[in-house]
Amino acid sequence: MGTIKRIGTILFLLIGIGVIPLFLGISSAQTGKKAILKIPKEEEKLSKPSQKPIEDKTKAAKIEPKVQKEKEEAPYFYDPTNKVDPFKSFITVREELEEREARAKPRTYLETLDISQLTISAIIVTRGGNWALVRDSKGDGHVIKVGTPMGKKGGQVTEILEKKVVVREHYKDIRGRKTVRDRIIRLPSLE
Repeated sequence: MGTIKRIGTILFLLIGIGVIPLFLGISSAQTGKKAILKIPKEEEKLSKPSQKPIEDKTKAAKIEPKVQKEKEEAPYFYDPTNKVDPFKSFITVREELEEREARAKPRTYLETLDISQLTISAIIVTRGGNWALVRDSKGDGHVIKVGTPMGKKGGQVTEILEKKVVVREHYKDIRGRKTVRDRIIRLPSLE
């Protein structure tokens, strides 16, 4: 088994030595002539001092800054400041925004419920202001008035009319823009 691997390795090397000059475009490898490929190195040109002494000092001063400028140039460096991370999921970004908002202020029980989970049981219309009784999915009643915060998306009661309650939600969308939407909770009809 070991000899087979050695033979295979030797064949691979021989084939490689024969094929590499063809890839480099050296046609003299086929005729049996030796081909010499010289690649000039720019570093050698810059680092070798000229054999002629520089007579004018102003010329010497002009040559040195060019060499220093080439050495000082740094490769491109990516700065991700204020840029969107293309590998981060937009769902994760939205969850992070919601978590920050949740930590920002304490929430009431009505703010932990979605507006679709609430139903209106009664509305009281008075001169001093209107009141409404809303029930959650458990059947517990809560009295609300204009300005009461409710809903998961930062809603606030803006109007209480005879047959409906209007809740205005201020929330941030996926891209972090503030969006406003009015949600209406209607009083169930007795008919």
